[in-house]
Amino acid sequence: MICKNRDNMPDLESFYIKIADLTVEIRHKYAFTKQFCKDYVVDGTKQVDIIASTSPQEIEEEGKLYGSPHSEGYCENICLYRSIAEQIPILDRFVFHGAAVSIDGVGFIFTAPSGTGKTTHVRLLMSNFGDRVSIINGDKPIISLADGKATVCSTPWAGKEKWHDNTSAELGGICLLRRGKENSIKRISPAEYFDEIIRQIYIPKDSRAMEKTLVLLDRLSSCVSFYLLECDMSDTAAETSFDMLSRENVQ
Repeated sequence: MICKNRDNMPDLESFYIKIADLTVEIRHKYAFTKQFCKDYVVDGTKQVDIIASTSPQEIEEEGKLYGSPHSEGYCENICLYRSIAEQIPILDRFVFHGAAVSIDGVGFIFTAPSGTGKTTHVRLLMSNFGDRVSIINGDKPIISLADGKATVCSTPWAGKEKWHDNTSAELGGICLLRRGKENSIKRISPAEYFDEIIRQIYIPKDSRAMEKTLVLLDRLSSCVSFYLLECDMSDTAAETSFDMLSRENVQ
């Protein structure tokens, strides 16, 4: 069990969630996080993999970044997910910034800097291809490399659209999305696009966890496909990515 317990935050309560096949004890002061995580709550257990906690100082610093109207509960919630993200690399998992979907049962992550259009692209995929495309997580999924395979896992931390389903899928690929005048998709070498990929990964402050994250990224590069998708915000763009990803990753 990994434990990052902080005793300088009074009146803490605890509940448990299951994410990425890990049992996480959430130690919190405000009610916001328990409601936020309600779809992932499990019964209390002694088999805890991680304890997520924060401090009044961290909550205050987070509040300075966001300012009003964000509540202390909202800021605590962000800090608690950061606590999880700091710890999970030692357990062969890391947080990836992107929109994760299942296409015919195979997981894919569409990633790009905020504002590029990944949410719009995922919305187009879902509207054009019905139940062949389902959401896993809209913003901050966890990639697990436990048991010798890559799996993309949902979390309740899912962006402003709150797109998430308490599920996971074997990860077939990661698609870097760029705006373009024409719609095209191709396989790429992750080494070529390392700078873009690494910016979408949560890098822990702890040196051991940071090193493990880089090891996990190298492992990921050897077991899943990477793509570059240049597209506009049209139905044709969704058809372009869907045709390639569904064709290359038939189970």
